[in-house]
Amino acid sequence: MRMDINSIETDGSLIKSAFMLFDKMSEIQKNLPVAYAVFRVIMNPEGDGAVDAKYLYANDRYCQGVGYEKDKLLNQHLTDTYSDNCEELLYFTYRAAYFGEEKHHTIYSYSLGHWVEFTIAPTNIDGCCIVVSTFIDDSHLERELLRRNSTTDDAIVRIARMISSEGVFEDIMNNMLRELSLIIHSDRLYIMITDDVTMDARFEWCTEGAESYIDRLQSLSFEKYFINWRHYLNDDEVIQIDDAATLKESEPAVYDALMKGGVERFVCAPFYDNKHKLLGFLCTINYVANEKIDTIKLIRTISHFIGFRIRNHTLLQLLDYRGSHDELTGLKNRRVFGESLKVTSRLKDHFGIFYVDLNFFKHANDNYGHMVGNEVLKETARRLSAASDYEVYRLGGDEFAILVDDDISEEEYKDILRSLDEAFQKPVLETDEYTINIGISAGFAMAPVDGTNPNELRKIADMRMYENKRRIHEELMKNSN
Repeated sequence: MRMDINSIETDGSLIKSAFMLFDKMSEIQKNLPVAYAVFRVIMNPEGDGAVDAKYLYANDRYCQGVGYEKDKLLNQHLTDTYSDNCEELLYFTYRAAYFGEEKHHTIYSYSLGHWVEFTIAPTNIDGCCIVVSTFIDDSHLERELLRRNSTTDDAIVRIARMISSEGVFEDIMNNMLRELSLIIHSDRLYIMITDDVTMDARFEWCTEGAESYIDRLQSLSFEKYFINWRHYLNDDEVIQIDDAATLKESEPAVYDALMKGGVERFVCAPFYDNKHKLLGFLCTINYVANEKIDTIKLIRTISHFIGFRIRNHTLLQLLDYRGSHDELTGLKNRRVFGESLKVTSRLKDHFGIFYVDLNFFKHANDNYGHMVGNEVLKETARRLSAASDYEVYRLGGDEFAILVDDDISEEEYKDILRSLDEAFQKPVLETDEYTINIGISAGFAMAPVDGTNPNELRKIADMRMYENKRRIHEELMKNSN
């Protein structure tokens, strides 16, 4: 049976008897360092947190620890005895009083000159909780810090191994955040990536029931939201904001975004490339301090491993891209075309290829220079890609190929030919100084009509392309005469 909080204010006989029993038990066990107090939580106006807590009872050991006589302590407030570092303690009293949660917490109180270890637990009295305290001496503190650092280092080693493991990059990052969530108690975890123009949430972990915001955290303006990030770095080289409201005046756009995302407090640890250029942040949102883990040290250290892995992944992506793509046009290259054609020929009975060669490109390149020639090739790649639904490849120079991996009719192949021709009816480049017109010659080969061997199809498509090129040349010569 739970007691109504209102009965405490009007008739305290029952609870007084209970506290007298506590006193007797404490007297029997004087040698045990048990200091405890009972609080009534004072809610904020919104009813979703505590602004203070009022002492309903405290035993002698507790009173001695906070430096008050018992009769003067009762009806005082928690903020009177712990004037500093009170925010998290109030949060835990609120969770214990209204959600039945038991929490353990350690703080250093400058007002008392002690490290204080708390256990905050629910009672059967609505709106109340009991707090058991141990006032820690220096030797105890040293042992506690060693234990905490050991636990934190174990977590760092475990997660660093995950980040460095082999496998799919995306899976590794998602699994790492999931593992980190078991250590850091927060609503959400993010890996944010930036190019100094925008900021994107690349990876997200959300606690059960929490709303995902990853879709909203894409293409954020770096200048609008993150330009002042270095200003907020603390001595630990992380951004630690324990109350988002402190940003309301100095960073109004950031504050509004945080409020829309339900962010009350956060820690962001930056990570960099090998030239100390910012790559992004590891962020924990609405985290709760863990007495067994140094959260700041963990976040800061893990961010370095994340930065190293992202740098390597980006480099591998770049090397892979350069090995498979034409650097000028962005199209896939000759090697990939050959591999794709082989795979398609093994998997499908019906497929085909186009070979495309530019007409008059040499004239444009020789007369206007390589810079203009490069622009012609880039525009050609765009037009060829838009002319059909199939992948375009640059084979080299002014030669291109298209791979058709569907079962389409010969008439549809001819439709693609017409689309390719129409794509070059307008000038490819036009400025105040010059107008450049080029045309194309194209030929196709179909499987199984023209054969099934990829090399044979390539020869046929190439032969038909040059037949078209010769025909176009002959028509030009005839018209010029």
